[in-house]
Amino acid sequence: MSAAPESPNSSSPTTSHASRVLVVLASAALLVSFIETMLTPALPRLASFFGNAPYTTVAWILSAYLLVGVATIPIFAKLGDIYGKRRILTIVLSIYTAAVALAPATPLIATWLGIDRAAAIYLLIGVRGVQGVGLAMFPLALAMIADAVPRERVAPAQGTVAAMFAVGSAFGLVGGSWLIQSFGWQVAYASVLPFVIALPLLTGNWLPEGHRGTGGRIDLAGATLLGGTLATFLLALTLGPTWGWSRWVGGLSSGVPIGVPELFVLAGAFLLGFLVRSRRTTEPLIDLGRFRERNLALGYLGAALVGLAMYVAFVVLTVLVEFPIVGLGLSVLDFGLLSIPTTLAMFIAAPLVGRGVARFGPRPMTLLGSFLMAIGFLFLLEFHATYLQLVVEAIPTFTGLVTVLVAVTNVIAVSSHHGERGIQMGLTEMFQDLGASIGPVVVATLLATFTRVVLLPDPALPGGYASTTVPSAAAFDWIFGVGLAISVITGLIGLALTNYRAATDAVPRGHPAATDSNLDVGPGVPEARASVEATPEVACRESVRPTAVPVGPVLAPIDRAD
Repeated sequence: MSAAPESPNSSSPTTSHASRVLVVLASAALLVSFIETMLTPALPRLASFFGNAPYTTVAWILSAYLLVGVATIPIFAKLGDIYGKRRILTIVLSIYTAAVALAPATPLIATWLGIDRAAAIYLLIGVRGVQGVGLAMFPLALAMIADAVPRERVAPAQGTVAAMFAVGSAFGLVGGSWLIQSFGWQVAYASVLPFVIALPLLTGNWLPEGHRGTGGRIDLAGATLLGGTLATFLLALTLGPTWGWSRWVGGLSSGVPIGVPELFVLAGAFLLGFLVRSRRTTEPLIDLGRFRERNLALGYLGAALVGLAMYVAFVVLTVLVEFPIVGLGLSVLDFGLLSIPTTLAMFIAAPLVGRGVARFGPRPMTLLGSFLMAIGFLFLLEFHATYLQLVVEAIPTFTGLVTVLVAVTNVIAVSSHHGERGIQMGLTEMFQDLGASIGPVVVATLLATFTRVVLLPDPALPGGYASTTVPSAAAFDWIFGVGLAISVITGLIGLALTNYRAATDAVPRGHPAATDSNLDVGPGVPEARASVEATPEVACRESVRPTAVPVGPVLAPIDRAD
């Protein structure tokens, strides 16, 4: 028997409690997005700091965060449902804080352990992996806001948190880059440490308890198998560009030769084991039967596609702005400035999209977002030769992406049953991050496939020239074409969604909201078709973490054509 959907606030929280939740979680969104974004432009300095480490190694400083984060999101999200979201969120933030504190100290720790500077980078990579546990704070925070904020303030509250992610990302690119270039990466880390330490303290001691956990136990075997699936899949994506996609022997693991194909096979074996385990256990980590529900399945697919398109756009814009020959050859600061208009647009759009879903439903908002995405990618396909063109065209692209993601995430929120809001938001985050991890690989593959040879002056030969291979115009056409194709697919997803709108609409038969005990069934309305008076509120109770530029690693390193 299916459980009832998680009801709206069982008790009307006080304005004080709601304000506390909003302040703490919006601050966490701002701070975390700042920290993670500021590291992206710091990779060249980190390579130099650690003895001119190869870029393929330095990229793991970013990749480790996402790999561990994606693998552990479902586990911590499920723990939030079982033991209470505030408790697990405090633990997650504490782990994140400890990792942030250790990161700038890794060179000193390496010295104490007798490890040279070149090898010390692996300590930092390990700490960054632990820091990845912090990714679970996003679904936990979104679910907690839904429990704590009064219904009349849900949409503005979610918009505020969403906007803080965008602002934090923009500040990370501009302010974080300035800190690192002026004072070094260790000082930049240390400057945010007092604020990071405050987050778990405020969460554990200042926030209301909210809904109690459902109790029960977590399926450790299933969690291990799912974590192994995600970790080996992302590891294969990360190593593919350097080891080769078809090489069966790419490196060594415990003395056993292993390549990318083996990692994909291993990921498939873990996945098969997880599916078998989930069907046989009485308390699975994920209820696989829910994937047969159309809106839920379409919501997951939409989140993955938006993550994919978002990172495709982010990486290709980075190439076009910063790389010479094929791009404008500008600075990281110029790229950060490019994100400011996009950030402003998302800051304005975030709360409006939630209200749009409440008033018109997810279908028209998904179609609107898909249309904006298509316009952005279409103009990028035709015009990407000047800085102004890139600045203007990024606005509809990322605003459309955020609009679609808000809509499909709200669809998943409405479909959440009692006691599963944490895991459902965790799965949404997981699928979005999986899509994001594939995006850079798509860009890197297309840039490496479609190339041309150019002649450049050779400093070693006065008056002479040397040939170099760079991506051709066709590579960028294909990349923007991929973004355009994703826009069409998300539009089709919007058409296929079961829509829900204003209070006068009835919930479709079989929709989770139709069995919500807190919904009043008006006179003359069949029992199976309840009024959706609370549906718009539920629909706007969840949101996403839209960012001016995506927060997380570029898994597939792209060599500059200097």
